[in-house]
Amino acid sequence: ELWKMGITGLHDFDTIDLFAALQVMDKEKTLNLRSTKGIPLAKLNHAVEIGLRSGFGSDHLRIGSVKVFMDGALGPQTAAMIEPFEDSESLGILLLQTDEVFEIGKIASQNGLSLAIHAIGDLANRTVLDGYQKVRQFERENHLTALRHRIEHVQLLHPKDYGRLAELGIIASMQPIHATSDMFISDRFWGKRAQGAYAFRTLLNHKTMLTFGSDSPVETPNPVVGIHAAVTRRRPNGEPGEDGWYPNQKLSLEETLHAYTYAPAYTTGIEQISGTLNIGCYADLIVLDQNPFDLPPQELHQVQPSRTMVGGTWVWRKD
Repeated sequence: ELWKMGITGLHDFDTIDLFAALQVMDKEKTLNLRSTKGIPLAKLNHAVEIGLRSGFGSDHLRIGSVKVFMDGALGPQTAAMIEPFEDSESLGILLLQTDEVFEIGKIASQNGLSLAIHAIGDLANRTVLDGYQKVRQFERENHLTALRHRIEHVQLLHPKDYGRLAELGIIASMQPIHATSDMFISDRFWGKRAQGAYAFRTLLNHKTMLTFGSDSPVETPNPVVGIHAAVTRRRPNGEPGEDGWYPNQKLSLEETLHAYTYAPAYTTGIEQISGTLNIGCYADLIVLDQNPFDLPPQELHQVQPSRTMVGGTWVWRKD
């Protein structure tokens, strides 16, 4: 199903059972999908005990980041906020404090494991950044490699925090499709603060590394839907109008494709051999039925792959 969407690799935070299945497929040479496997926080100490490190594995299956949750979500108003939700006294739920983020990060960094921390609300993102700031200092003081830590979602940032991801070298792992799925509820619950929600252009202007995905199965994994959302800030049906939702946050098609190709490879640490079409890189590529650069932006979601190649082998054809 992913090949049909032109996907040749993914970052996965599913169960241990799936990890075991992927290992069997990899051993049997039947995987043909480059999978970067996340580690749940509950298994951090176990991963350290057996010596797992981010990047370890084969060409098709690698260890990724330790997944940590900082807060809840926008819809149920459990995202951790600096100021209450609109027409509410709720500040959401903050699951960890700065020092707890640091303690987790210290253990992970000492053992070569990068972090991927879920953060939705502006307080959650600020607290993660405060924790990462201490982790970066710890890495420097102990002559450790500056790992490719990231924040998952980065849904709402306070303006004072716009430049901090770039300053700390933290990757913004974002899902453009959420911007258009959540735009009306963002306006409802965050009011004017929503101008800092999914601030792709602002982050990129600050030189932040943007890496894009889907958060499947919450949303479709189909990347062209996300590409359309990032470039137009509109839904496929045209909502909320011709200009899009906070159109100052739109990205170009080239910038968006970079975030869906090179950036995920960079996040995994394999950008020298993946994410671009260059000599020495994996022959992972797709053939599209239309040139997206020739299409009006509002039609980008209609582009479909006709062929998908992984490692020089055609793994799927439309006909």
